[in-house]
Amino acid sequence: MNPLISVVIPVYNAEQFLPACLDSVLHQDYPSFEILVIDDGSTDGSAALIDRYAAREPRIVALHQRNAGVSAARNRGLTEARGEYIAFVDADDRVTPTYLSHLLSTPADLVIAGITLLHEPSGRTESHGFDRTRSARTDCERGLLFADAEIHDTTKGPCNKLFRREIIEQHHLRFDPRYSYGEDHLFVLEFVKHCHSIAQIAHTDYLYIHRPTAASLTHRLLPYKALSAYAREAYALRQELIARLGIDNREYDRYLLEERAHLIYQSIYALYSAEGHYPADERWDFIEEVYRCDYDMVTTATRLPLIFRLMKIALRWKRRPWTDGTLLLLSRGKEWIKKHF
Repeated sequence: MNPLISVVIPVYNAEQFLPACLDSVLHQDYPSFEILVIDDGSTDGSAALIDRYAAREPRIVALHQRNAGVSAARNRGLTEARGEYIAFVDADDRVTPTYLSHLLSTPADLVIAGITLLHEPSGRTESHGFDRTRSARTDCERGLLFADAEIHDTTKGPCNKLFRREIIEQHHLRFDPRYSYGEDHLFVLEFVKHCHSIAQIAHTDYLYIHRPTAASLTHRLLPYKALSAYAREAYALRQELIARLGIDNREYDRYLLEERAHLIYQSIYALYSAEGHYPADERWDFIEEVYRCDYDMVTTATRLPLIFRLMKIALRWKRRPWTDGTLLLLSRGKEWIKKHF
């Protein structure tokens, strides 16, 4: 008998893209699934669109709530899910007809597939995935396999994965609404702490659509506190996994250092280039926090873009007038160049 898969789709103002998303899930070649579509207080026509789909398609469950964020919407889906497994799809993305069948092809508590980035409107694609399928059950094997998946940039979100729901419920795992950035990756890291088997599959069925819109997360400055909080929490969880699973991978250690440093530099950039013009004391309070928590990492990192390498020089001065002034000049100067050239 085919196990039931619950596909969770959080929706907020996605009326333009939602039909293509829902149609792609409905056309799966795997027969046993339900689709939980959670409208998170949309102000466009998303709610009515979801209800129309649910009225004619019994596999769709329409759920509505006041706007509470993507974490709350996904958590609502987890609460309502009935499946043995959980899969996630974002409302503005699409999947191939073999998305669910490929995820079920290799039994494991967590199955990680590849992902394809589609850049619109250019049509350029960029794939991240694996050249072979393999699974792991011992601590050492799971650790090495997950570290490899991290290095391949396939672990950051819950999409392109299959989760055994029993583990989610047994350990009361949910998306943490306190984080406005990276909460999806933190969920994956928490799940890995408790699962007993992991598989990588050599399939790329998830299509992540990258659209250059003003509302896109990737095209607006993120809150500096959200970036730094995620950077530190993700690093702490990964260190816990390294100790628990006995991960011994120098490439992974370097990857974690460079990623945390990059996120801290992004935090500094977001703070200093913000149009809200944070007060000088607030800026310097954060820089002192970086000195206390992140200084060794941000000054050791080497794989940095030019703007971050210049920031590193400013941080090493450790003199407020020079450091603060230079960071301000670098960040706002780059934003000015982006707007005018």
